[in-house]
Order: sequence, then structure tokens, then C-alpha cells
Amino acid sequence: SSGINAEWPLRPGENELTQKEADSRSNEEKEKMEEKKNLVDEMTAQYFEFKKGVAKQAVNSRSGKPLALKDIEQYIANEKKKEEEVIAVRLENIKLINKLKKRETQLKQKEELADGLHLIDFEQLKIENQTYNEKIEERNEELLKLRKKITTTVQVLTHVKEKLQFVQGENAGQRENLKLVEYDVAKKRDILSRTKQARDSLRIDNVKLRKKCGLIGQEALLRDLEVRKDDTESLNTSIENLQTKHMELLMQVDGVRQKVDAAKVNAI
Repeated sequence: SSGINAEWPLRPGENELTQKEADSRSNEEKEKMEEKKNLVDEMTAQYFEFKKGVAKQAVNSRSGKPLALKDIEQYIANEKKKEEEVIAVRLENIKLINKLKKRETQLKQKEELADGLHLIDFEQLKIENQTYNEKIEERNEELLKLRKKITTTVQVLTHVKEKLQFVQGENAGQRENLKLVEYDVAKKRDILSRTKQARDSLRIDNVKLRKKCGLIGQEALLRDLEVRKDDTESLNTSIENLQTKHMELLMQVDGVRQKVDAAKVNAI
């Protein structure tokens, strides 16, 4: 009925100053609410940006590969949508609760006044009240479902964070191992470089020595030289033997001559 939605007028004695004060306070509250809303929006944006950064560093527990950027953005978009739905349901719930309280207050006031309130208005008010209660129940159920979804999402995010921390720990260990390997490789490269330098120096010295020692390294000539040396030594030995035999023969000839000369002397 028309009486249900009507606002109660100022009673005699209430001046305009009271209404102005109420308007001023209302404006102040609106400004505070706007500031809080801006702060909440900023913190929400930072929160989703942080989640996105964490998700970029996460890996799939099955494949071991990083999560695709498209999947991360879809996941963030779905969560934002759920968050907006929760906020909308909460606001609707608050509005319905306030509306219900207002209706209950009006009903109580009309019950107290009982002037001009007809039975049909009372029944209509009860029907509207019941309708609001049903809507509140529906919104509460939707809100409960959304809270369950948010709880599941938070659990998944917690698991991803734990996995990320584990992977970061493993990466730190692998980095340390990589540093040790790189240090070892650097040492071996230095040793290899020095070894190559020593090898090149030895090659140069070897070439110089070969130039100085013509037969060194020429096995055929060395073998021929050794054979000739052996032959020479054998010939020298034969010469010495022949010289010795020649001396013996000369001594024998001298002995024979002496005997011949002596025989001649005795014959005379």
C-alpha cells in the first residue's frame, strides 16, 4: 500500500538545521566510503597482480612446465568475476537486510500507532516481509557457495605457493652446483690452454732439434749407419788380426833368416 513506502515527516519543533546537519554528515560519510572504496580497489589490484606474479613462476605439477600466460590471465579473470559476484551478493544482502529492518520498524510503529492500519495492509506487509526473507535466504545460499569456491581457490593458491617455494629452493641448489661446475670447467680450460701452449713449444723445439740432428728420427738411415758401424768394427778387428799375424810371420822370417845366416857362417 502507499503507506508502507512513505517516509515519516519531521515532527513539529524539528528545524531545518537538523536536516542540514544530517545532510552534511551524510556527505561526509559518502566521502569516507569513496576513499575506502578507492583504497580497497587499489589493494585488490595489487593483490591480483601479486597472484599473477606468483603464478608466472609456478610450474604444472604434472608436466613440470611453467603455466601458460593465457591460463594465468583466465584464472585471474575468473577469480575477479567471482569476487565481483561475492561483492554484489553481499551488497544485495545488506540492502535486503536494511530494507527488512525498515519494514519491521514501520510495522512496529504502525502496530504501536494502530491508527488507520487496515487488515489488508498488515497482510500485504507480511507477504512482502516473507518475500524479502526468502530473497535473503537465497542470497545467503549463493554467498555460501561463493565462499566455498573462494576457499577452494585459496587452497589451490596455497598449494601453488608451496610448490613455488620448493622449486625456488631446488633452483638455488642447482645454481650453486652450476657455479661449481663452471669454476671446474674454467680451471680445466686454463689447464688445457697451458697444455696446448706447452705442446706447441715442444713441437717447435722438436723441429729445431731435428734440424740440428739430421739423422735423429730417420730410422732407415740410423739402421744403415749401425750396420756400417758394425761392419767397420768387424773390418778393424780383421785388420788387427792380420797385422798381428803379419808381425808373427815377419818374426818367423827374421828367425829363419838368422838361422840361414848362421848356417852360412858355419859352412865357411
